[in-house]
Amino acid sequence: MSKQRLKQRLCQSSECFGVFSSISDVVAIEQLALAGYDFIIFDLEHTLHSLNDVEKVLLAATVAELEVLVRIPKGRYDLIAPLLDAGASGIVCAMVETPEQAQELVERCYYSPLGMRGLNSTRLNGYATKELAKSLTEANKQTVVVAMIETQLGVENALQIASTLGIDAVLEGAADLSQSLGVAWQTQHPSVRVAVAQIAQACEHAQSTFMAIPRTTEAVTQWQQSGVTNFVLGDDRSIMRNAHKANIAQFKKELEQ
Repeated sequence: MSKQRLKQRLCQSSECFGVFSSISDVVAIEQLALAGYDFIIFDLEHTLHSLNDVEKVLLAATVAELEVLVRIPKGRYDLIAPLLDAGASGIVCAMVETPEQAQELVERCYYSPLGMRGLNSTRLNGYATKELAKSLTEANKQTVVVAMIETQLGVENALQIASTLGIDAVLEGAADLSQSLGVAWQTQHPSVRVAVAQIAQACEHAQSTFMAIPRTTEAVTQWQQSGVTNFVLGDDRSIMRNAHKANIAQFKKELEQ
């Protein structure tokens, strides 16, 4: 890739904008790149996509110079190796609740000495046509590992999770967090806002990157004033739907005049 890699930008606290992606269409992925996103989080937690679907997405994104993190369901560490081997820039793991789970995530994502990711001939090392030992070092330098905190227990352990060596960022999950706190879908409920703020504070203390999911443009400004520079701006399906609704509405409005 010609542009600076996502991991380096996270380390430098550079401003980055991403989006959840649930549409495994090559052209749709190209549009996200053309729109200017720095990265996407391709979702395997709430979709029925196959690994073959993901591979198409990864190849399209590589051509478009768009970095792809893949969100895996809670505890599905078995998906990590094939996803990274196929070219994913990193992993977002749902519902990380304990430092032990964070450590397991790190061990599955990195090669030695940080982890014990399995060795194989992969796209990363040119299917063994590149210097193998060097490719391991390069992989560790580029792989992005994100723990998603979405439960009350996760919030309680946020500082330890964020402090885990190898965790590059922590992503808040206000929706599931609201359910864990007994106020399902009330993402702006005071208890949820306090919990999300606690996650952000834990990241600051751990000198780890906090990723926010702002639900309004005002929220972006508020997070930025707090020093947050990494944002996930919704889901491609809802953005597409809302864009089409707005497109239809403007023409209907013109006809009504």
